[in-house]
Amino acid sequence: MGILSVGWVHGSAGDARPFSPARPNHGACARAASRTSRQRAGALGYHSRPPDRGAPRAPTQGAPMQLSEQLADYAASRFDARRPLLGEKGRELDAALQALPIDDAVLARYFCATLPLTDVFDTPFDVLAAHARHALMLRESRPETAALPEDVFVHYVACPRVNNEPLDRCREALWEALAPRVAGLAAERAVIEVNYWCAEVATYQTTDGRTLGALGVIAGAAGRCGEESTLLVSALRAVGIPARQLYVPWWAHCDDNHAWVEAYAGGRWHYLGACEPEEALDRGWFTAASGRAPMVATRLFSDFGCAPEDVLMRSGCSVTVGVTQSYAESSPLEVRVLGADERPAAGATVSLEVLNMAGWRPLVTLTADDEGRCGAVLGHGSVRVHASAGALMAEKDVDTALVSQVCLALSAARVSESNSGWRAIDVRAPRDHPAPSGALTPEMAERGRARKAEADERRRASVASMRAHAEALAARAAGLRPEDDPAVVARVLGGALGNADEVLAFLCAGPEPERLTMLAGLAEKDWLDLSADVLEGHLAAALAGRDTALARLAAAGLAPEEARETWERYVLCPRVGLEHLSAWRPVLPAALPDELAALVGRDPRAAWAWLADHLRFSPAEHVAKLVGTPVGALASGEASEVTRRTLFVAACRSLGVPARLGEADGRAEALLACGRWACVEGSPESPGERDASLRLTCDEGRAPVYGVDWSLARLTTSMQVGGQELFGFAPLDLWGSEFEDGALTLSVPAGTYRLTTTVRLPGGNQQVLERALEVDGTCEVALRMREPAAEDMFQAIELPAAGGLVRAGEKGLGLVAFLELAEEPTEHLLNELADSAAGVGAAGVGVTLVTREDAEAAAADPTLARSLSVLRDAGVVVTLVRDDFSELPERLARRMFADPEALPLCLLADCRAAGAPVGLFARGGYAVGTVELVLRLAALA
Repeated sequence: MGILSVGWVHGSAGDARPFSPARPNHGACARAASRTSRQRAGALGYHSRPPDRGAPRAPTQGAPMQLSEQLADYAASRFDARRPLLGEKGRELDAALQALPIDDAVLARYFCATLPLTDVFDTPFDVLAAHARHALMLRESRPETAALPEDVFVHYVACPRVNNEPLDRCREALWEALAPRVAGLAAERAVIEVNYWCAEVATYQTTDGRTLGALGVIAGAAGRCGEESTLLVSALRAVGIPARQLYVPWWAHCDDNHAWVEAYAGGRWHYLGACEPEEALDRGWFTAASGRAPMVATRLFSDFGCAPEDVLMRSGCSVTVGVTQSYAESSPLEVRVLGADERPAAGATVSLEVLNMAGWRPLVTLTADDEGRCGAVLGHGSVRVHASAGALMAEKDVDTALVSQVCLALSAARVSESNSGWRAIDVRAPRDHPAPSGALTPEMAERGRARKAEADERRRASVASMRAHAEALAARAAGLRPEDDPAVVARVLGGALGNADEVLAFLCAGPEPERLTMLAGLAEKDWLDLSADVLEGHLAAALAGRDTALARLAAAGLAPEEARETWERYVLCPRVGLEHLSAWRPVLPAALPDELAALVGRDPRAAWAWLADHLRFSPAEHVAKLVGTPVGALASGEASEVTRRTLFVAACRSLGVPARLGEADGRAEALLACGRWACVEGSPESPGERDASLRLTCDEGRAPVYGVDWSLARLTTSMQVGGQELFGFAPLDLWGSEFEDGALTLSVPAGTYRLTTTVRLPGGNQQVLERALEVDGTCEVALRMREPAAEDMFQAIELPAAGGLVRAGEKGLGLVAFLELAEEPTEHLLNELADSAAGVGAAGVGVTLVTREDAEAAAADPTLARSLSVLRDAGVVVTLVRDDFSELPERLARRMFADPEALPLCLLADCRAAGAPVGLFARGGYAVGTVELVLRLAALA
């Protein structure tokens, strides 16, 4: 393995050291560099003041190259291989590259040759050239960056793309903000300082699936983990520090996923949580969780300098590099796939999946070689191995701690009496195994808390300033547009924060009421990075065709109010799915071929078929989940499944035909001339296009939550992130579907489905029920859930952080509860403690109640006062403790794999052995019966 994939390996506690590669390194140009990479990378010191980048250089004929001939040859070869797909764009790029200095041209050509094809058609060339110039400025003027092996520089400093964010010139802005701040700092300290800056400008916030770029995250002062890590990687690369985003596609021990950052400093990779700075590297709240990861990986956008063993899979034009072994107990899993004829199924698609959010989610999708084989290094635990080829499939559940090889024989998928009943599955999560972490002295911890508090205060002050500015803009808008709803204007401008001026520029550029309608119809995230010019083009083109579109809707039988609402939501709106907003509406009407334009208005199904026939998809040139712009797709003639759907909807809307993506499955839909919405993919006579009704029932008093307790998946062919087609059960997007009075009725396409229910145990294991069913016409199914035994709820996790907190009762057990006084969930818990006081006393469990308030203020809470009195009267040892909740409850919750954001947090610990308390059970948030369960567990402990 080489430096591209090397993380660090487990040593003694708190120790992290570089891998010793079994072979020199991972590529022709990197092999020589590997022998001295540690010496040359060294400690990335910084100049006392940032160097002047200067004006762009004029083209240089015959000047010596600083970049290697190997990189130049690689870029030229890859560009020539891509040229047949570029058409006229290739000639435009040739001219633009010819005008650049030689090194700039090499690096910009490399970007054009290796980044997703959508980037080449959707990103202005000057943006890619600016990224090349900035990276070369760092390599030319900073000895530390110049000392990096070329492959590390190319992949982890120069590369413009981190995730699926829009590409812009963010590196220059980040450099201006950060260069003075890291001047003179050693590498490790510079990484920490950049992360403090990131915490000053952004914090965690759940958002939709579209990924903002660094500037968008800064404008909103928040982002989900994938966006926070995109910001930190971009910031580190902007100052010449190699950085990469690491991600766990899906956790196995809990729902959801996570992304964090590794930075290369001092000759090795270090991990850190983005916007979550600490005074030492190799630390993060996810340290324990990452040690249970089923897979940890990073993504490159070429294989330059990669050895074959570095590559986990080729995912379109990207290369996935696995680093699971740096974090978790892991081992290789080899898969062999046989066809129906029992011969190797060369080219079969293999998906390795874990159960997350009640559905089977892919960790990695592989392609079988000529012998039908493929494999990956995975963390230990339950994995579903699913393989398909055409309409044949097979799957098997394995435990990677016990099994290293699995063989699947493909066959037709059928629902029969033998497999249509409920089947019980025990899903085992990886065992607790925290990744190595850096040590903090008490002084470092205290300094870190102070610095983090300072960063939080700066961010809050910045947000307050942006909100005040947005309020002032809203007041100005009220004077300029008195007919607008002031609450809607305030919501939009307030949500735009750092981009509020751009939003106001569009809103107040004219009197049309549709300006506010368009803004209000966008996703909230759009307000943070939209362009007024882009929206202006959309508005003008939509208004030009409004009357014709409304007349069409009236002819389809829609009442005026319904027609207007349909036009606003599914014609006027420039947002289709999770693509980045672009100026497609002014361009498409003239750019669409005449035949396609005619079909859009006459027969949307035929228009979809036309696009499917005329658009290519070259998987090796794309990242399938990166949505291209409609104009770029039309110009390139290349579109992934999701891009083709986006183009279809945009084409329809540009011609006044309402269109959308289906909420449940994301397929393209259009409003037909009869006034009915219909999926345009496939024939209306095919089973999958007939509507069916599925009625689910559940036990009285239960309300199973979709994506937590149950999921529904449809048997279909879907495109995977690597461009492979997988025939299998794809989970539907039914978030928000709720049971009422014990029933839920779903309208779904007729077909074969699989229901999955799960009960996740505190240790991360899951007790699952699963059944297949045919849905056609009307179908009713009673949803079943397993009932775990009390002993299944136990964990055994050492909790040094709770050592001074737990007060054990006479039987050596202690219950700790972090309380949010006067909040309903805490009121419920305190009432349960009071009602069960006699049982708590008999169980010999000591109780520690932790509040933010001091003892006097806490005792003034009537519910707490009553509970304390009743517990003490029952002979329970009760201790009242004050804590500021800034760190301890979250740390304990994450260590016990409970919800870190939900209070009250209850924790049962065993103090009978010497050393730290051992956590047996934890639960966060509102949960009726928590105290009763604790008593049952205490009796079994």
